[in-house]
Amino acid sequence: MSHRIVCFASYYLPGTKSGGPLRSLLHLQEWLTPECEFHIVTRDRDLADKRAYPDVCTGRWCDVGEARVWYLAAPHWTPQALRSAIRGVRADLLYFHSAFDVSLTIIPLILRRIGWLPRDVPVLVAPRGEFSAGARSIKARKKSLFLRMSKLLGLYRGVTWHATSPDEAEEIRSLWGTRVSVLVAPNLPSKSLATSMVDRVIKEPNRLRLVFLSRISRKKNLHGALEILQGVKASIQFDIFGAKEDPEYWQECSDLMGRLPENVIANYRGVASLESVVPTLARYDAFLLPTLGENFGHVIFEALLAGCPIVLSDRTPWCQLEAVRAGFDIPLSEPGRFQLVIDRLATMDATEFGQWSNGARQLALRYANDPELVQRTRAMIEAAVCA
Repeated sequence: MSHRIVCFASYYLPGTKSGGPLRSLLHLQEWLTPECEFHIVTRDRDLADKRAYPDVCTGRWCDVGEARVWYLAAPHWTPQALRSAIRGVRADLLYFHSAFDVSLTIIPLILRRIGWLPRDVPVLVAPRGEFSAGARSIKARKKSLFLRMSKLLGLYRGVTWHATSPDEAEEIRSLWGTRVSVLVAPNLPSKSLATSMVDRVIKEPNRLRLVFLSRISRKKNLHGALEILQGVKASIQFDIFGAKEDPEYWQECSDLMGRLPENVIANYRGVASLESVVPTLARYDAFLLPTLGENFGHVIFEALLAGCPIVLSDRTPWCQLEAVRAGFDIPLSEPGRFQLVIDRLATMDATEFGQWSNGARQLALRYANDPELVQRTRAMIEAAVCA
């Protein structure tokens, strides 16, 4: 297999704030280069930033690691700029890493339908969890209208969908029909992290160092985490890492932080760089993420790899965690169970907690060392190219 893939991604290096989709693309490159050649079309700035990255070239292809990247400079995210970006690249596949990005999915697909972009190149679209019930519940009316209009216009007609799990494949088919082409290939872990060692802090009894590390957005449900913590009894240190995506939502969360009981101390710690995520998580006892929905959750995998037991909603692929002493997956409708679990973790001494920490890391290593992951990704790319 040797293919030239043009990826359209909302954000790319040197960005750090966009979370899972960026990691998914980086790990794909890490495993499939040099057998695949990656050209990436992306924005010239990070999530929610008004300023461009310093010292990046725009309007031409430049080398970033082992990929070639075309940074689109605002306000020039135009049809002409997109056409210029892929002109001359003899692409075998156009690979979109979002279904909803206006500039980097919807407009290119429209341009393709009218012949401004090559129609004879197959298209692969990865919604990255955007079609989950939890994700669609945010700005639901706007998304529902867009989905109806895109069906009427045939925007996604003839594309192949990339689902990262059977559940996501069913979500895609429920929206677009049972006849659409869906390929299933799980997200790949970091090739380098899978063999890394982690130095962990020692758990103190009757105290819990709890962490939230994710984009601060309604989908990730930080406000739900803060509401849960209002009912815990143990002594909790709760540190929050992540990009503030929505100022109004952050204000809502800040107000909740101010209403926490005295036994819970919460602090915002800024944005963790990609390379610092696992070492940062290793400084905490447990990871709290009552998310509205994840198709994978790279930070969940990284928390497990850091030996940090996880306390999740039941809306992720990571389930039956308690059976392997890696954490807990709990329905969002049962906040009392979240509180009982957090209090239970707080009371553990270092010996008991060490069993859960080891269980978390072993679950991550089993996933990372599964040879089927890369084989299924290769098969997906090959099938998409031949579609």
